[in-house]
Parts: sequence; structure tokens; C-alpha cells
Amino acid sequence: MIGFLNIYKPSGMTSNAVVQKVKKKFGLKKIGHMGTLDPMACGLLPLGVGKATRLFDYMLSKTKSYRVIFDFGYETDTLDITGKITNSQIDIVSSQDVINEEFYNKINFSSFEISEKLIKSKLNQLVGKISQVPPKFSAKNVSGERAYNLARAGIEFELKPKEIEIYKLILTKKISKFRYEFEVACSSGTYIRAIGRDLAKLLGTYATMSFLERFDLGLFNMDNSIKLEDLLNGNLNDFMLSPLQVLKDYDIINIDKETYHDLINGKFVKSEKINKNTFVLYNGEILGIAKPRENQLKLDTFLKE
Repeated sequence: MIGFLNIYKPSGMTSNAVVQKVKKKFGLKKIGHMGTLDPMACGLLPLGVGKATRLFDYMLSKTKSYRVIFDFGYETDTLDITGKITNSQIDIVSSQDVINEEFYNKINFSSFEISEKLIKSKLNQLVGKISQVPPKFSAKNVSGERAYNLARAGIEFELKPKEIEIYKLILTKKISKFRYEFEVACSSGTYIRAIGRDLAKLLGTYATMSFLERFDLGLFNMDNSIKLEDLLNGNLNDFMLSPLQVLKDYDIINIDKETYHDLINGKFVKSEKINKNTFVLYNGEILGIAKPRENQLKLDTFLKE
């Protein structure tokens, strides 16, 4: 079995927990996810089944789009509401507070407000290719250790900035005098939490991410997504997306028996020019993907089950 499942991950679950639930329910031997979502985040989490996991590398350059809410005026160690409050410009009752609706109700915002006009005036400074320092609570590798483990242990360390690209950053809604909703389109490797931190610095304040939803991931969108609960209560084949459906801009060629045997033995085969990534099919079954070459055909990614 080979294909993709475009899961809508609920908030409160790790990406790996989603994979394990689907794997156990349907007895799948090989399955993996594309583009990790933090536990507090919801939204699209595509899963690759079987050798479809080999196709994730073909999708790394795709744009990711998010809806995010930033709370301005305070900051946590994780840069989201799962962490402990470390900096504040507002009257916080306790830095140990759990950040929920009760927490918001008892905050004194009488001396704090940030204007929509001011926020909009700073957004363009974060659009384009920029250097972003990852959050310390992240999966970055630091001398063989995960950054989040070092952060939890209270060990001091620095993370190197990484070049990312933000294609779009717009303010879409004012929720309250301190909460604003944004839409972000960005490259792979971007930390949305860090966008809030960096925007807040430009505004002379702090920010914490209180909501995150991924609604578009290159070739996957909300229209072809499925709730995890519906999948677990349904038939796997009803929701499986073929690689041909997902990578629908790729060319397709059908080969004969002789060419088939040459290709599965790793040989180059004379052919017309391959102009772009191309699915190679034999008897209606996907054999693999061939990359562009001059008058030669070779399987670069083998997909036959």
C-alpha cells in the first residue's frame, strides 16, 4: 500500500501520537508524518503510507500557511501558552499561572494596549528572507542534545540563526486590546512562535503564541483533509490519496516489459528528454520517479511495493 493521508490533527496531541494511532488501527508497517506540528497546534499533518514516505523530500520546498494568535504584553519560556511566564509588561498575578480563559480574565490590562496601526507598520520588516533564531524549546540539536532538554534542565546555550523566508504576514483580526490574529505563509524551517517574539521586539513589548492552525501545506489543503477521528472510524482506502493525485504536476510515462527489467536493475535507458520530475508506470502501477535528464531514463526514487 502506498499513498498519503491528509490528517487534520487536533490540538493536544503530538504528531508522533497521530502516526502511532493510525499505524496501530490499520496494522501498517511503514508510516510517517511530514512537517511536525507542536502538540498545542492543530491543522494539516500529512502522513505517508508505505514508500510514499520517500516522496516527502520532493515537497520540502512547498509553502506552509498558518493562522496564529499572538498575545502581546507577556512572554513565556516556550514562546507559547504551554510555558511559564518569564517577562511581562502587564499586571500578572503569578508567573506560575496556567494560561487559560480564567488567566485572561484576571489580568489587569488597564495600563497596556497595543494598536492595530502600530502592528501593521512593523509587519513588512519580517517579510522576505530573514535571519531567525529558533526558540530554545525546540528540537534543534545542540552538541548531540535536543535544545528543549537543555532548556528544561536550565542549561544556558545559544542557537545559531537560520535563514528562512516569510512570503506573507498579515494582521487579519483584532480579538482584544492585547490579542491579534495573523495569517502567515512561510518556508520550511520557520518557527511561528519566533515570529511573535521578533514582532514584539519591533513593537517594544513581548508576545506569546496562544493558537496555531496550519491550513495549507504545499500540495495539501483543507479541502482534501480528514479529521483523525473520522479516519479511525472509517475505511483506510476511502481516504488514501495516490501520489499521482498529490504530485499532479508531474509528468507520467508508461514503459514496456523490457524497459521495466532494465530500470529495476538500476540501468539507464535511452529515452526522449525528461523535462521535469516524472512518474514511471508499468502495467498501471507506479514504479518510481525519474528526474530530468537528457535522453536518458533512470529511477531516482523507487516506489514499487
